[in-house]
Amino acid sequence: MAAGAWSTVRPPLSEWILDVVASMKYTQMTPVQAASIPLFLSHKDVVAEAVTGSGKTLAFVIPILEILRRREVALKKHELGAVIVCPTRELAEQTCVVLQHFLDAQPDNTAPHAHVGPVQLVVGGLKVSPAEDYRLFRENGPDILVGTPGRMEELLKKPGVRTNELDVLVMDEADRLLDLGFVEPIRALLAYLPKQRRTGLFSATMTEALTELVRVGLRNPVRVVVKVESKAKGSATRKDIRMPATLHNFYHVSRPENKLAQLLRLLRREAQDGSHKAIVYFATCAQVNYVFSLLSQHTKKHPHDTKGLQFFSLHGKQTTKRRHATFQAFAHAHTDARDTDRAGAADAQCTVLLCTDVAARGLDLPDVDVVIQYDPPNDPKVFSHRCGRTARAGRIGRAIVLLHEGREEGYVEYLQVKQVPLRPMRYILPTLAYGDEPAMDDDARALERSLRETVRSDRALYELGMRAFVSYVRAYSKHEVNYIFRLADLPLDRLACQFALLNLPRMPEVARWRERNDNDASLFDDAMPDLRTFAYADQRREAQRIAALAREDAAPAPAPRATSAKKQEGAWSEQKRRKEARDVRRQKKERKRRWLQEQASAPAPASPSDASDEEDWAAEERAVKKMKQGKLEPEAFDAEFFSAM
Repeated sequence: MAAGAWSTVRPPLSEWILDVVASMKYTQMTPVQAASIPLFLSHKDVVAEAVTGSGKTLAFVIPILEILRRREVALKKHELGAVIVCPTRELAEQTCVVLQHFLDAQPDNTAPHAHVGPVQLVVGGLKVSPAEDYRLFRENGPDILVGTPGRMEELLKKPGVRTNELDVLVMDEADRLLDLGFVEPIRALLAYLPKQRRTGLFSATMTEALTELVRVGLRNPVRVVVKVESKAKGSATRKDIRMPATLHNFYHVSRPENKLAQLLRLLRREAQDGSHKAIVYFATCAQVNYVFSLLSQHTKKHPHDTKGLQFFSLHGKQTTKRRHATFQAFAHAHTDARDTDRAGAADAQCTVLLCTDVAARGLDLPDVDVVIQYDPPNDPKVFSHRCGRTARAGRIGRAIVLLHEGREEGYVEYLQVKQVPLRPMRYILPTLAYGDEPAMDDDARALERSLRETVRSDRALYELGMRAFVSYVRAYSKHEVNYIFRLADLPLDRLACQFALLNLPRMPEVARWRERNDNDASLFDDAMPDLRTFAYADQRREAQRIAALAREDAAPAPAPRATSAKKQEGAWSEQKRRKEARDVRRQKKERKRRWLQEQASAPAPASPSDASDEEDWAAEERAVKKMKQGKLEPEAFDAEFFSAM
């Protein structure tokens, strides 16, 4: 990963910037930094595609600071020098922290025109309104804005926000910006910025939509592509791999009913081996909620099952405040662990973040030792981004994807085609040794029974589990690699064992599965609990449930509608009356037809009675039309025409 010393950059970097980099313990540049920084400083637009964890943030932060420092004329209070656009709040906050770290190190004797002004964070969800963003901008006069596209556009269109002197625009994780639907805000944002600027697009993957954005927003950009070159054993050909060289990728196969037990065994093994941080990715927010709540309550009763593990949860449906607090707590956990003695590694705590893809890319979570993909991602491109949360900045890391036995094993070959090679990891036995998966894992079954007892102790866990199961099945049915991840091949009874459910939920997918497996013996004991007596562990919720039951029992049974029989009788009577009217008209038509036939065979002057019949028929037709238009009541029609019958 080393691509030269920082002192070799031309034009040379400022001393105080080199001092900050040295304090971060980055003695050598990464390839993306060595390629991008000189290009930026020589007035080039840059499109950088580099593997995750390759140091892209410093690759644009340092040039921005150098460009603003070297301005001949200082920026005025309300003039912007640089704008950095990020896809998520967390990434924007992280970038802002890095910039502030450099700005705090500026020497006091810096000339006014060479002093870089403050940085302002412009994101939603932090109880800061667009009006507050504008007020802070007017008060502080920042030189650099960092934020998400929507809020950035809101601020740039305000009066007095001057962009005519802007030097640099950077779009970090640019492909993610487009994936999240920010195309229109980005186009609007570009309209507020001068065309004579330096622009940088940084991403781990290049997409067609990103190529279109390059054509719209950049002028003759230089493309920087940093990949890992690997040579297979016994092969003369080299392959480009979109993974850090220090990342070891594994896959682990087990039957569905043993998957959760295997996750806990993997984490306990990692804790024993000295790992301090782990990230576990799930497919849905409901799964994260359920597994976190289940393990948290289970640990209180059975601490041995999760010995040495501490859990956090993070997903997109949490409040911004909670997501921020979780992110900070996990990021700063075990900050000094790397410098401590490893003699007590067997008793060391491993902090585990249970999350969705909200933490899959862009975030720099320090010192993550292992990433476990409990559920393979729906979008295959996300696979490498998840793995990239470990093995960052040259550190060694491990990534493990858990697969169900059977068709899902084809995912390994699929990733091989995508230039992501995986090595197998054998089944972990209850003794935490490696071996073959037993025909019946008694320890996993015991854990399942224990978890189900924990679920029985709290109705809230039961409800969370049902939601998690439903959300997983729905997500599985929509997997992009659906020729591998086929819902029809997924044994839902064994999956219910994995979720420690008490019974299978009522949903179309389960009904179809029951039809296909009607006579098959099931591993799952589908025992529906009595919902009238199933209590919440939380006393407030239980009191609300009991009160609702009491109101339901005290309410009188709904009486049958008094008008229902009358309405039914009225509808039947109306139908009968219409049938009789049709019969009368049919008889009159028949008489008219016979009369016309008689007139044709023996022509004669029309008698007064015949003329009367003709007039009666015409009158009846007119009356029927009036009745259909609502101008004549059915009773009046009956009185006039039925009396003649």
